[in-house]
Amino acid sequence: MLNAGRIRTSGISSLTLSSSTTVGNCRPYYRLRRTPEPAPPQVAELLAAYAQHAPRSLTLGTLLSFGHPLTPESVLASVSYAQAEIPRRLATRIRSLEALPFIVGTNPYVARILDGFRQSFLYTATHAPVKTLEENVEFTAQLDALVRDHANDVPTIAKG
Repeated sequence: MLNAGRIRTSGISSLTLSSSTTVGNCRPYYRLRRTPEPAPPQVAELLAAYAQHAPRSLTLGTLLSFGHPLTPESVLASVSYAQAEIPRRLATRIRSLEALPFIVGTNPYVARILDGFRQSFLYTATHAPVKTLEENVEFTAQLDALVRDHANDVPTIAKG
């Protein structure tokens, strides 16, 4: 049995060897864990910009103000609030995942969640401001798809 260790492969990326196992007379099996990919430059710049601003608190009064009375203006104010807050909150989660210790960050489940958060962040941070109710319908459909994409994030993280 080999001890887990870190190796360097011609400067391309770091790999971690997990403990090897042998089954019968078979050769040892090594699981290779890749170093988490850094955020692409466009995402890194946006993350830096959004990370400077703490998320605004969401109170019951704020939520109620968007629905009483329900008018086109209140709907557009609600989507404007969502467009400002979702990227901020995703940036906070991404920074938290990026700050995990190396060995945790190499976990494929954690890396998958981080990649999904980065893609969602990029979409929400670069989406044009919603100005009409028709654009709002399209934006909310995309948000619904993002929510479905992230529905299994908690069980996935629990696997890691």
